[in-house]
Amino acid sequence: MDWKIVRWDFVKGVANNDFTRVVALIPVAGYLILFNDEIVRMASFNALAGVGEDDRSPFILDGLTKLRLVFLGSLLVLISFSIYRVFRPEVLEISKNDLEFSEIVRQRYSVYELAKLEENVHSESWKERTEAFWLVLGQNRSKKSLVSGYRPDSRMAMFSKHGDYIGFLAREWWFGMMHTYRPARISSAVCGVVGYLLLAFPTLDIAQAVLRHLFTG
Repeated sequence: MDWKIVRWDFVKGVANNDFTRVVALIPVAGYLILFNDEIVRMASFNALAGVGEDDRSPFILDGLTKLRLVFLGSLLVLISFSIYRVFRPEVLEISKNDLEFSEIVRQRYSVYELAKLEENVHSESWKERTEAFWLVLGQNRSKKSLVSGYRPDSRMAMFSKHGDYIGFLAREWWFGMMHTYRPARISSAVCGVVGYLLLAFPTLDIAQAVLRHLFTG
């Protein structure tokens, strides 16, 4: 498997969360902020740190630089979110991990859907991901189809006889979906992480100035 930090299940936490949706709105108004001279003039942030205009600024970054970092950071977060929404596997909308998806398959999937899933995993182009599925008592698993039984009674018998197989099959397929569109996964993760770092610099700068004012008077 790829490292967890570049799989879709990790990328989702970076690119698609409540904070991301809020931050992604900043670039829309960012142009109005950055190119408004009056707002830029007022963005010294000195009032927050309790210093006057003639006092030495306690900030490491000037106000315009902080605005630019917020704008660029939020723009990268927006790009990360957009890449995720375009290329993400649909299965992430219904399950956050392989065990949850396996349970959904057991409860909801029809035999036809299971057959398509099995056909996909047994195809020549499929890359094996989970040892628990492909190794049985130290031997490589045969790619013989075990999904059958369209009538309710035979379907129940199939699940009773091959329940473990179906569970591991579902988990194998889920992990396969987490490895789709590798360039998109990496791009989304990198843009998101760099965007958060750029957003953090102005926040840390303001925080250290405010704390210095509180503790030094």
